[in-house]
Amino acid sequence: MDALRYVAVMVLAYGLGAIPWGYVWAKLLKNIDVTKVGSGRTGASNVLRAAGVLPSILTCLSDVAKGYGAVALARWLAPGVPTVAVLAALAAVAGHNWSLFLRFDGGVGTMTTVGACLALMPVAAAAGLVAGGLAVLIWHYTSLGSLTLAAALTLAAAVGALQGVWPPVSLLFAVGTSAMAVWELRPNIQRIRNGTERKLGQFIPTGQRDVLPNDRKG
Repeated sequence: MDALRYVAVMVLAYGLGAIPWGYVWAKLLKNIDVTKVGSGRTGASNVLRAAGVLPSILTCLSDVAKGYGAVALARWLAPGVPTVAVLAALAAVAGHNWSLFLRFDGGVGTMTTVGACLALMPVAAAAGLVAGGLAVLIWHYTSLGSLTLAAALTLAAAVGALQGVWPPVSLLFAVGTSAMAVWELRPNIQRIRNGTERKLGQFIPTGQRDVLPNDRKG
């Protein structure tokens, strides 16, 4: 019975994470399909470039909420089982990145990761936000900010787990979400190397893409 309940938690967490809020807000407020603009991703940074500030802010808050909500759901349905909470958090980020509602496409999962981490390891989430925010302020690349956040989050999680601040399984969340972010950001890493990556605040006309048709989402 417990196994079935845990599987149900994973499915619900994935479904929660799969809600493409960036697509929803850009479509509702600006009638823009973000999957056809810029990188084609549904995260706050592409929504900012494609649809403006308000849809981007709403996307950011919504994505954080679904990450936090997935952990809260797991703790409600499977109280006292940290592994289930961590797996639910990973399922929510996977849902964001590979959404059933967008033919298994989506975003990078940074804000959903932050939301889940705020529930699991708030100090690590704060460390990641500070490090990622500084990277964006200095270099103006949101993709680099996401990578920096992932690295800082993993380091903070490792230190916290070694010191017994939170369960060792929490490190699985940091490593798993970081691996997903790096995988999704491969084209961005290449464009940073080439000097062609878009910076924060660079807006994109509707219908214009900054990736080649055969390039994975960038």
